[in-house]
Amino acid sequence: MKYLILGCGPAGIAAAKSIRKAKSDAGIVIAGDELESPYLRPLLPDFILGEMDEESVLDPQGKDLHDKRIKVYQGKRAARLEIGSRKVVFEDGTQEPYDRLLIATGGKPPAPAPLQRKSEAILSFDSLGDARKIRERAKVPGAVVVYGPGYLAIEACRALRKTKKGVVWIRPDLPRHGYPISGELEASILDDVRNRGAKIKDGDDIVRAYEGDGGAFVILTREGGEIHCSMVLVATERVPAIEFLKGSGVMTETGILVDDFLRTSAPDVYAAGDCAEFVADRAKGESRINFGWRSAIKQGKLAGENMAGGNERFGKAQEDYFWVLFGHPLSERSK
Repeated sequence: MKYLILGCGPAGIAAAKSIRKAKSDAGIVIAGDELESPYLRPLLPDFILGEMDEESVLDPQGKDLHDKRIKVYQGKRAARLEIGSRKVVFEDGTQEPYDRLLIATGGKPPAPAPLQRKSEAILSFDSLGDARKIRERAKVPGAVVVYGPGYLAIEACRALRKTKKGVVWIRPDLPRHGYPISGELEASILDDVRNRGAKIKDGDDIVRAYEGDGGAFVILTREGGEIHCSMVLVATERVPAIEFLKGSGVMTETGILVDDFLRTSAPDVYAAGDCAEFVADRAKGESRINFGWRSAIKQGKLAGENMAGGNERFGKAQEDYFWVLFGHPLSERSK
């Protein structure tokens, strides 16, 4: 039997290892859209700061995949899923068949319309490749604008303030898909960000962005502000990367809808990690996406076990997945 996993992050790797543990003779392929070896995304702020090198941010869980006879294909972005013929077609024109498929494509931080343009000054706070560019761009004189409403923006501000950059945080009123930070903790963190020199424009937004004189980049805000900067960092909350599923027949809302066993609406297709959305309360019709590294590993492990014949339900207790984002660890990382 052939198992295909889309996504070489924590969920995909955990699933592959669970499958191998249960099925010693199975064919297992992981196809990831990045060209990097697996890395630890939570450590990217420390890499930007220069406190860690690239070797230090590599994910140790990804180093023995070859030894476990798990094939890894890099630079393979899915273009569409064909359920009837049980195959995934990639943007480079290649295709990969499967008997059972796991979608663990994670999420991406979307940019607002004014920032959807090619410019060396506009960067996303998302991947290791992005972090390299941010680290280099931070050497250019001038302030930095961080755009985003929540946790990722907090991490971006933390990293850039420690590089002695002037930071203006534009904190728009956007839908909150991601990390749920309690009101009291959020207020405390915002005060800490302010106390460390970042300017926060709460509830504001970007209406225009353009190249200014002398290499500066100019941001015009909804409230009438004009900000001259050397870099604009998009740190919006990650939205499930599932565009390739349009027309496939897999049921989606914000993310891929899964049941208690992480199965999708399509036969032998599962989803885990930041792209999976499950019903938290059937009576109220409430669904939830458990964003986060720790949650992705747990979901990936469970999905892999169930793909290999298991029958375990997904634990939905919020405290099982979000505790690291509520207490002192998050407060400390904002400093």
